[in-house]
Amino acid sequence: MILNIKRILLIFGCLSIVYIARSQAVMISFGPTYNTTKQIVPIVNGQKGDANTDYMFSISYEHFFAKKPLSLFASFSKFDGYTFIFFEKGGFISYGNEIGGTGFSGVNVNRIDAGITYRIINKKRKFYLSPFVATGVQISKKTGFEIYSELIPINGPNYFELEPISADPRNTTQIVPSLGFRTGFVFWKRLDIGLSFQGIYAFKPYQKMYLKYQYKGVVQPTAEYEATGTGLFVTLGIGYRFAKLIK
Repeated sequence: MILNIKRILLIFGCLSIVYIARSQAVMISFGPTYNTTKQIVPIVNGQKGDANTDYMFSISYEHFFAKKPLSLFASFSKFDGYTFIFFEKGGFISYGNEIGGTGFSGVNVNRIDAGITYRIINKKRKFYLSPFVATGVQISKKTGFEIYSELIPINGPNYFELEPISADPRNTTQIVPSLGFRTGFVFWKRLDIGLSFQGIYAFKPYQKMYLKYQYKGVVQPTAEYEATGTGLFVTLGIGYRFAKLIK
């Protein structure tokens, strides 16, 4: 009796592995991040911007379902968490060069996402377009780097620092929702080359920056900026489909 149960479990396990292998795809991606820096106390005439702050590496797994346009996916992403301050045009010049903004990353950010994708175009076609919704766990870890060795001193013509810019990187863990879409082509029924656009909304700041300064000779309130991980993440990926969806 025990032997029969073991055989049944072994057969069930083998069939499960075969089913999963025939229904999955894996992808490795890389691309720019456009993180938003929130102005808590902005500098005088400071500009807003979602800078190309860093580049993100991501690896993902997708599981397809037979005869359904839905699929489930999970991904792991890694990038540096930057905070930026943007100056008015011509307000900060260093060695004859105009400096539009300055930034610093004192944290490494890892994010694990899990979500559901809906394939708009028939999954048996080479071209695909798939919106998705996901929930992730975002974890920031302080790098230990000091900001003072990273930035150029701010000395005119309009902005003059009273003290070097300071940063407050933080270890954080938070839940982050996201929306986005994937699009691309499948070659030879297996090779997947595609683009992903993912908008993330985060709540907890993983780094703050402070600037004590004067503007055109007048001392101003200390500027305060923070970054949470909110932003747009764009990646180009190459993957392999174990699931043969295209006949």
